[in-house]
Amino acid sequence: MSKSIKVNFAYNLINTFSSILFPLIAFPYAARIMEADGIGRINFLSSIISYVTLFTSLGIPLYAIRVISKARDDLYKRNHAAKEILSLHLILVAVGYIIVLLIAIFVPKIHEDVALFLLLSLCIFFSAIGCEWFYQGTEDFKYITIRALIIRTVSLVFLFLLVKSKSDIYWYAGYSVVGSVGNNLFNFHRLYDKLKTTSIPTRDLHPTRHLLPALHVFALNLIISIYLNLNLVMLGFMHSSESVGLFTGATRMTNIALGFVTALGTVMLPRLSNLLATGKMEEFRTLSQKAFSFIFAVSFPLSVGVACCADFLITLLCGDTYYGAIVTLQIISPIIFMIALSGVMGIQILYPQGQENKVIICTAIGAVVNVIINIILIPKFAHNGAAIATATAETMVTLSMALIGAKHIPIKWFTRSHIVYLIGGLLMFAAIYPLSHIEKPLYVRFPLVVLTGITVYAMVLTVAKDSFLKEIAIIIKYKFHK
Repeated sequence: MSKSIKVNFAYNLINTFSSILFPLIAFPYAARIMEADGIGRINFLSSIISYVTLFTSLGIPLYAIRVISKARDDLYKRNHAAKEILSLHLILVAVGYIIVLLIAIFVPKIHEDVALFLLLSLCIFFSAIGCEWFYQGTEDFKYITIRALIIRTVSLVFLFLLVKSKSDIYWYAGYSVVGSVGNNLFNFHRLYDKLKTTSIPTRDLHPTRHLLPALHVFALNLIISIYLNLNLVMLGFMHSSESVGLFTGATRMTNIALGFVTALGTVMLPRLSNLLATGKMEEFRTLSQKAFSFIFAVSFPLSVGVACCADFLITLLCGDTYYGAIVTLQIISPIIFMIALSGVMGIQILYPQGQENKVIICTAIGAVVNVIINIILIPKFAHNGAAIATATAETMVTLSMALIGAKHIPIKWFTRSHIVYLIGGLLMFAAIYPLSHIEKPLYVRFPLVVLTGITVYAMVLTVAKDSFLKEIAIIIKYKFHK
């Protein structure tokens, strides 16, 4: 990786670690206060809000990264596009709030929590003004990291001071909004300062020209959301808030792991898009292979480790009342590996090449599989049924993407490194699985399993003289020297 990518990755890694650390502090506290049904109420309503946010975003965040990254060296063109995209997004937000009011009025299930629903809907507005896509497109990861650390710290203090019992669910909802999108106010203020340097007459702004290309990304995001958020919606309507809470507890752990794995992806997308725009195909192929190998090396052992440590992780993260989520986490743990691989192929490789239609087809296959299995299994197996559906759907997405997009994916699948990662992950499993079942207290077993797993995997890579550990060492060394 080039020097600038290593710097951006280091900043994004810090951002990702903080995004893992803060929920590891906040969610166990909230889960014990709110319990499964309280967490379920929040996440059921949030999942509905996320659909409205999806429609108001209309694929803009991902589309805009590509647009801004291609024009980042032309100040006028970059700012012109940014103003148009922001204008389009705000128009869509106005339509989104009409939808929110209609849902609040006409959906009986929402009547019970209409105030909570409206409070959580603030995410729609904050998501629009945040313009995270601008900072990612211009590769301003230093700003993103510093701002995120400040807001996460403030919101965590907010949580501990105001959420003391189950009756404080509105304060917890407020924390959820501030913690996830509160920093967007700072984004907007900073973006305003950047954009005002370029004078662009209103008559020269044509926001609707971005509508059609963004719709392609919207179709992709809509399909992906079907088997991400629809699980919570279907559980809420077909089963109970408690099932939503248990499923949330399990998926929260996989999301934390995925946040770490996908840190590289956030850095790579604008860089790969820029390489394609400047015709540097050989560099694009080389960087794609490195990104895939890196993601493989991290995600496979993480999937194995999460499956083996499910009881520790659920107990630590959620508390004893979430015991029913342990099996759910074990079932769903393979998605860490599957989503990581499909993310590289789809978002980092196919999408910058304009092959989003192939990504849409593959995710549609997964969405159909997910809905069908959910309908069959949720009534009988509740959250575990949703976990089976999600794991199966993500596997189908990854396999279909590898086949359908093969012509445009410049990746060597069966390399020596990939075999080393597979062997390392399997040997790690053989070492830690027995340790996870020994009759010792949790505070003894958990560190023992984690340290053993890391040691075994690192030893396999060291013996094989794999480049992965060397790359990590270089990144860490560079960041600390900075």
